[in-house]
Order: sequence, then C-alpha cells, then structure tokens
Amino acid sequence: MKNLIFLGAIALLLFSLSAALSLWLNQSRQQQETAEKDKEKEKGDKPPLKPGPSGDSSKDPVEPKTIPKIPQSNMGPNVGALDHQAQLERKALQISLVLQDVQAQREATDALLRQVTTELKTATKNPEPEPKAVEDLKKRQAEDRANEIKNYEKLAAVYDAMTPEGAAPILKQMAESGTGKMEQAAQILVRMKERNTARLMEALGDPALAAQLMDKVRQLKALNAASAAPGVAPAPTPSGATPGRPLQ
Repeated sequence: MKNLIFLGAIALLLFSLSAALSLWLNQSRQQQETAEKDKEKEKGDKPPLKPGPSGDSSKDPVEPKTIPKIPQSNMGPNVGALDHQAQLERKALQISLVLQDVQAQREATDALLRQVTTELKTATKNPEPEPKAVEDLKKRQAEDRANEIKNYEKLAAVYDAMTPEGAAPILKQMAESGTGKMEQAAQILVRMKERNTARLMEALGDPALAAQLMDKVRQLKALNAASAAPGVAPAPTPSGATPGRPLQ
C-alpha cells in the first residue's frame, strides 16, 4: 500500500514538472513572437529613405553639410605678414649697426692715412717710395670701403623686401638723425629697385625730404657713371662717403 502511494506521488511530481516546462516553453515562444511583431511594426512606422541617384538608398552616400568659410576680412590682421615685417625691421637694424661700426673704422683709417701721408711729405722734400705703413693703411682702407658697400647692398635688399609703409619711417629717422645720415640713406636708395624707391618716397609723406634724398641719389648715380667711364678717375664723394655701385 505504501509503495502504491509513493509511486503515485512520484507520478504526480513528474506530471507537475512536465506541465511547468510546457508552460514555460509556451511563454518564451509567445514573447519571441511579440518581440518580432514589435520590430516589424517599428519598421513600418519609419518613413522610407529617399533613393539617391543610383536608386539604392543603402548605397548612396549622405551629402556632407558645407561649412561656410569665414571671410578673410573678419579674421583680423594677417599675423604672418606682420611677423615677417618685424623680422625685416630687426634685420635692417642689425645691418645698420654693423654699417656704423664699419664706417667708424673706415673714417679712422682715412684720418690715420692722411696724418701719415702729411708727416711723410713734411719730413723730406725728396719723394721716396711709400713706406709699408702707408701701403698697409691703403689696403685696410680699401677693405673697409668694400665692407661698407656690402652692408649697403644688404640694407637695400632688406628695404626692397619691406613694404613702403614699413620702410618709410625707418628711412626717415635715419635721414634726419644727424650729419652724414642723409648720404647714408641715399646710398641705400641708389641700390634699391627703382619702382620700390619711388613707392618709398611716396610713403615718406614728406615732399621736401623726398626731394633732398632724390637729389643725393642723382649725385651718386652721376659719380657711378663717372667711375664707370674708361680712363676717368673716380670723383670724390661728399664727406668721404663711399660711392654707390655702378648701376646696370
């Protein structure tokens, strides 16, 4: 009797487990079907993609949005140009300082050469071959003048690269800073390109100073022409200044 009851309990337990498993499988299947129906419904609610030129919306790329460019005038001053102008101004100042040293050295050599020559003339009435001291001084004098011309050419190249508005204040300050500076400014102008010289004179905003400078430039050009003429000794320049290079 006990065995029958025990077997009946086991059968009831197995039936319950089978029913529970069947119920769980049915619920899982229903949930999966519901999820699939929801996905299909969502797809049906979305608007269809507009086909592109190829007719296939999945292959046609989306056109990128164009970003309007900011006008150059709204971006402020050209920082690169300003920085380049400042570099040229610093370079011009450095070359000017070197030129001043070369000029001072050349003037000292000229004065010493004049002194030695005078002493030799007064020491004896009979002319003799120049002593080695005079030859050395003349050699140094030629080297100083060559260095001076080289620095003038460097300055002219820097001023050619600068804007007329940027170069005009520097040249004006140089021409008005003391004795001999007008000549120095003219030495730079005579080596510049003519069109840049004309623009620079206009940017000075000082017709009187521009006229003086151009007069000096004409004098230097005349000296250049005289120096280039065969068989003609180069004429002395005012204040012992170095003549400009012959113009091509």
